[in-house]
Amino acid sequence: MSRLCRRRWALALASTVALGGLAAYRVTEQARETAQAYLFAYPLVMMELTKQHQQLMGTTSINGFRHSRRFPDASFNSVVSPNVDTLYSIVHFDLRHEPVVMSIPDTTGHYYMMPIMDAWTNVVSSPGTRTIGSAAQDFLVAGPTWQGEVPADMQLIRIPTQLAWMIGRIKSRGPADYSEVHALQNRFRLMPLSAWQGRQSDTTPTRMAELPPLERGKGPDRQLSGWSREAFFTAFCTLLRDNPARAEDAPMLERIRAAGLLDDDCDLQQSPLQRLGSALGYRRVVALLEDRQSLMGKGKTYNGWRIGYELGEYGTRYQQRALVAKIGLGANEPDDAIYPNLHVDEHGQPLSGQHRYVLHFAADQLPPARAFWSLTLYDERQLLSANPINRYSLGDRDDLHYNADGSLDLYIQNQQPLEAERRRNWLPAPLGPFNLFLRLYWPRPEVLEKRWLPPMIKTQS
Repeated sequence: MSRLCRRRWALALASTVALGGLAAYRVTEQARETAQAYLFAYPLVMMELTKQHQQLMGTTSINGFRHSRRFPDASFNSVVSPNVDTLYSIVHFDLRHEPVVMSIPDTTGHYYMMPIMDAWTNVVSSPGTRTIGSAAQDFLVAGPTWQGEVPADMQLIRIPTQLAWMIGRIKSRGPADYSEVHALQNRFRLMPLSAWQGRQSDTTPTRMAELPPLERGKGPDRQLSGWSREAFFTAFCTLLRDNPARAEDAPMLERIRAAGLLDDDCDLQQSPLQRLGSALGYRRVVALLEDRQSLMGKGKTYNGWRIGYELGEYGTRYQQRALVAKIGLGANEPDDAIYPNLHVDEHGQPLSGQHRYVLHFAADQLPPARAFWSLTLYDERQLLSANPINRYSLGDRDDLHYNADGSLDLYIQNQQPLEAERRRNWLPAPLGPFNLFLRLYWPRPEVLEKRWLPPMIKTQS
């Protein structure tokens, strides 16, 4: 949180003292409850906002595949922390009217994964090379209220919410194999169950919630941070109707109702003290979630890296779920991918293009991944950073230079290295703040068991 935000918060909170001890206590409690409610609701609202923004940008279809034909670049802003290792196949499911049949073709020779998240960003199912191999398979993706009969030779994927998002990924080396991957993408199929059965569907998906006007050139997370408290909680309440929370979330929902932030009419009915406390809490938590450097600096780290060993399924860890939705919406389960991320150097100082860094992997400590590994750089907005050679990541599929002993040095800096060998291992950095994500897809057991850890980054003189 910035100094100005902290000052405003302190002044506003101090002003409640004039109301009297009990009133001030109630305002403070209301502020705290509003902040917790925001963190709880954030992923659900972000999912619908992302869907609508991608529709606006023409990068997704409802109940149909929209395939990316090339890696994203620095102009891409629909999703934070995009990867440049796979070609995406994106689907936003709307399951209110009927299930959707998904046909996966034979994928021999290609690594892929098709993880499906519910509306709360929990991974429900992850068909892919790791889980079903390369054989063709038909799935029926159905919402929580559907009660029909599953067709023969079809596997049911039951989604607990009517909104779901599949972020499919097929491994690619870049332009060299684009045409081959495109051909495989085109063999994936999605259709409503009625169409699969030869019947005419008479339903057209509509928005699950009316949101504030969207901006094409502004990422969803940045837009959401500018919403009013009323707009945010109205959207949350509306979305909750089709996307129920889990049984273990009942205590949190009761707290949100008691705070006047949720009712059957989706109309904020609050007392004056509740409104004051909610206004304070809302401003504070929005600023807190915007201060990613501070949030990422909390908690345990491994050689400076933050590693989520429990992503993709969050239970009641609402703050973690909100933070992942903020900086890495669509994170997979650890068995599919681990994402060590680094924001500070060996001295605990934020990474900056004002310095030069080296990441050294010993020969026997290269990232252990069955599918692939890569190191990607993001700017302070959690987007790819423009650079003269359009290089956003380095990984095991690149023509890297290894040292004589088999070890590997990656150079992260703003200026291009003078030596040709170092240029092959150069990850360009902006002059300002940045952060790094190390991706390990289909990590080996030593990663999941914490017997392998990424090395500490070193600042070069």
